[in-house]
Amino acid sequence: MKNQHLVFVYGTLRQSQSNHKLLGEADCYGTGSSREKYAMYITGSYPYVISTEGRYPIVGELYAVDDDTLAQLDKMEGHPRYYIRREVAVDVEGIEYLAWMYFRDPHGTLLPTGDYKSFSNHLQNPDNP
Repeated sequence: MKNQHLVFVYGTLRQSQSNHKLLGEADCYGTGSSREKYAMYITGSYPYVISTEGRYPIVGELYAVDDDTLAQLDKMEGHPRYYIRREVAVDVEGIEYLAWMYFRDPHGTLLPTGDYKSFSNHLQNPDNP
């Protein structure tokens, strides 16, 4: 099937990294960076990017993949429960592309203060400010 989805990879899917084999015969457009600024974190031995913190462009490789390969990548990344795939603008060799990129944004509720104990006390006694 024709390679019809552009995917921008920044971690273990890049060349010479542990999961690169999942890209199979995908066409590589080259190395580039995201247009927008994001933040990259690492946990264990793999990185993840969050979209809610703009620190720097993310460097990665752009690939054209078919439906089956995209489905394999989604499965590996746990999309949409663990990582979320979103379309972003990337620059590769001076050309702008729209490509899928995987994000792992924090889930949960932002606390009003940095004091969890105060917050949990409020949950237990909502009438007591």
